Amino acid sequence: VLVAYIFDDIELAIKMVEKCIEMDERISFFKRGSIQGFVLDSEITFLYGLTSLAQARKVKEDIWKRRGHEFVKKVKNLAKDYPSSYQHKLLLLEAESAFNAGRKSIASEKYEQAVTLSRKNEFVQDQALCCELAGKFYAEHDNKYKASHYYGKAHELYLEWGAKGKADYLRENFPF
Repeated sequence: VLVAYIFDDIELAIKMVEKCIEMDERISFFKRGSIQGFVLDSEITFLYGLTSLAQARKVKEDIWKRRGHEFVKKVKNLAKDYPSSYQHKLLLLEAESAFNAGRKSIASEKYEQAVTLSRKNEFVQDQALCCELAGKFYAEHDNKYKASHYYGKAHELYLEWGAKGKADYLRENFPF
């Protein structure tokens, strides 16, 4: 799911998330109480929120906006219980939601906070994603300086994480 999302194949990411949810419903009996089940479920929740908000921005359909907000609420609950693991993810979802709603100053603030917190809590992969999405936001709003800064930082972080293919993709497809 993450690979489809970070390579901008939102439709595939959505199909994969929906398949994961369908499979989860079938096997939830076997994984009740397991830490692996919790981590998978919570990561799918975050990714479904991101994919829904990206799809809402792309196709302008309310169903995706509603789904995005539904998953923002779920991640908000995770952030209350596990702030060092989920607060930066919540901030990123809130930034994306504000981006969709045209609330530029709120989106900018949330992206900055998401980048800072993911760095503080040492989630390199999430910091890279936060930087990339901030770059997209600033590019969309014609702030070439900030877009370039965040795309460049995302590129560095993807390399640090070991995602050379994604770093190359970013370099080849986005301005920085």
